[in-house]
Amino acid sequence: MNEIKAKLIKRPNELYAEFLIEGVEPHIINMFRRAVLAYVPTLAIHEVIIRRNTSVLWDEDLALRLALIPLKVDKSEIDLLGKCGKLILSLEKAVECSARLRLRKRGEPNRIITVYAKDIEPVDKKTVRPVYPDIPIVKLGPKQEIDIEMIAKVGLGRDHAKFQAVCTVGYKPLPILRVRENCNGCGKCVEACPKKVLELKNGKPVVKEDKKLECDLDRLCVMHCPEQALEIIPDETKYLFRIESVGQLSLEEIFTAAVNSMNQLMDYFIEALTEAFQQIKS
Repeated sequence: MNEIKAKLIKRPNELYAEFLIEGVEPHIINMFRRAVLAYVPTLAIHEVIIRRNTSVLWDEDLALRLALIPLKVDKSEIDLLGKCGKLILSLEKAVECSARLRLRKRGEPNRIITVYAKDIEPVDKKTVRPVYPDIPIVKLGPKQEIDIEMIAKVGLGRDHAKFQAVCTVGYKPLPILRVRENCNGCGKCVEACPKKVLELKNGKPVVKEDKKLECDLDRLCVMHCPEQALEIIPDETKYLFRIESVGQLSLEEIFTAAVNSMNQLMDYFIEALTEAFQQIKS
């Protein structure tokens, strides 16, 4: 395997980043993408006990909205990436890695009020709070009220999307442009490219160095070549990798957790394979 190199291309804020990754094979980068999606632990509302709901929303709608509110918690109370972040949680750790919450709100006599995520109150783990406090949950009119208890627990994205730590994670290969000898330099391919990725040099189309990351391999340049002199294929060793955190964890924490989970999965696989071979030999 070639040496893997990663270069930060863009980071407009703490939650989003783009990387140029070289020297990695497709199955490796896809394994990392899947680990980010499925095996990074987060905290989310899992059980909802509705004691009273006279709002316009059904109980199921309220439970769904509450479950999709991203939650944060201090490491001192729930160690997401430590003992609570194992792939399989034991029953002994179930209480330690969960938190109780409460939401009680009553409408005012002369106006409609909006219940927000910041109105959710922690019961036992006092540092649990929504990542985005101004997420609207429901509107309450006069004489309307909600009284809800919730249990949040640590989970993985493989179990439910509400536990996913990212809202964007993906990659695309960089392009390789091949020009055959019958190219006459007409420039039709350059005109057809919607992102202006190509230019003519010495009568032949080439990919602009500063535009290479913008190519999405739509092959419009190939289709508009009257001489069928072009071929554009994906480079299976160079990728543009994009990731955006929901906000519970930093990008650095997400990367670390994903790599640790990959190591754990490989350990489980090797143990299972070794056990299978021993059974065959015996």
